[in-house]
Amino acid sequence: MTTPRNPCRWTACGWLTSPPASPGRTWACCWRTRGADVVKLEPPEGDWSRVLGCSIDEFSPFSVYYNRGKRSLAIDLKSAAGRALALEIACSCDIVIESFRPGVMKRLGLDHETLRRHKPGLIYLSMSGFGQDGPDAQLPATDTVIRGYSGLMSLNKDAQGAPQRFPSIIIDVVSGLYGFQAVMGAVVAKLRYGRGAYIDCSLLQSALALQAPSIVKHRFEKGQPTVMYVPLGVLATQDAHVSISVNRDEHFTAFCRAIERPELADDPAYSTLAARITNEKPLMALIRDEFRRRTTDEWVARLQAEGILHARIRTYDELLADPELQRAGMLDWLLHTAVAEPLPIPNIPAGPRATAYGVLRECPRVGQHTAEILTGFGWSADRVAEAVRQGVVTTQRRTRAPSSS
Repeated sequence: MTTPRNPCRWTACGWLTSPPASPGRTWACCWRTRGADVVKLEPPEGDWSRVLGCSIDEFSPFSVYYNRGKRSLAIDLKSAAGRALALEIACSCDIVIESFRPGVMKRLGLDHETLRRHKPGLIYLSMSGFGQDGPDAQLPATDTVIRGYSGLMSLNKDAQGAPQRFPSIIIDVVSGLYGFQAVMGAVVAKLRYGRGAYIDCSLLQSALALQAPSIVKHRFEKGQPTVMYVPLGVLATQDAHVSISVNRDEHFTAFCRAIERPELADDPAYSTLAARITNEKPLMALIRDEFRRRTTDEWVARLQAEGILHARIRTYDELLADPELQRAGMLDWLLHTAVAEPLPIPNIPAGPRATAYGVLRECPRVGQHTAEILTGFGWSADRVAEAVRQGVVTTQRRTRAPSSS
């Protein structure tokens, strides 16, 4: 079993970014006193998320954000030498994260049982679509697939009642966060009891956990959906949209003052929460008519004066033009070598700012750190060069087959 060169005191007083849980990626993590050294193993052609959607060079919006702070080691796991190298690296780590379909890591000789024989204290996280066993285990899974299968998509319907996909990656990210949470629990247990752990975290289970109150609510309602309270939702104004949230009766009274309809607060059809829920349709129709009479700025001023929960619906352009986000540390603007203009990078709550990542603040190129990582394991420059020549590893993105194997 190989240990990292230049060993340091192992500790859990660091942080680890949460990877999106898309299939076919492996992370190997070593805890250090200054945080986690995250080595991302990817194929010589690069992780497929690098070309997901729009892309520039070998970077996509997903890879630019989620690969920050990681070092890229490009290995051909189809070769025996590549698998042996991956095994050596994995056995030197405290945490291994993989998101292949069940069975793939076993075929590669990198499954938990194999690694545990070399390193009993290893924490091993498997991210899959439907779990490691069962009738659906081998089905392909993506964020959209799981949203539909888990029932989440049924909560977002168009005017005709057809389920709609929200145009953002939600389940992958949430699954990464749930996986991270489980790993942190395992790290604490290891510090206390000295034992490793195997964690099975599926996208489906994460999607269910995310929806827990909605699923319980469905049983409470016995299949007859109800709203939580009224008025609630998005309202069209004279020039844009605002969202409102009015729950308690005293808030509704204040809301009625804001829309200059104080008599509604005394109307038995609307004066209590239960009455407003029962008469949701006529009440919301009346409110929508009122909101179309004024601009968004006018409504924001009125609602704010009465202390009503509300927000103007902002576009991304409006959001990014807000200087408060950067001042408060919620977002930083970073230059990237492949992109002409600075990119907006939201910061992780309670984590380091994007500007504090140092040399790792930008997504690495495919295999950018291959030589650096291997020399850290004691490889000579000649040995690294030979492995590159044979196609076992690469130091840059491979677009054609290696010269020999």
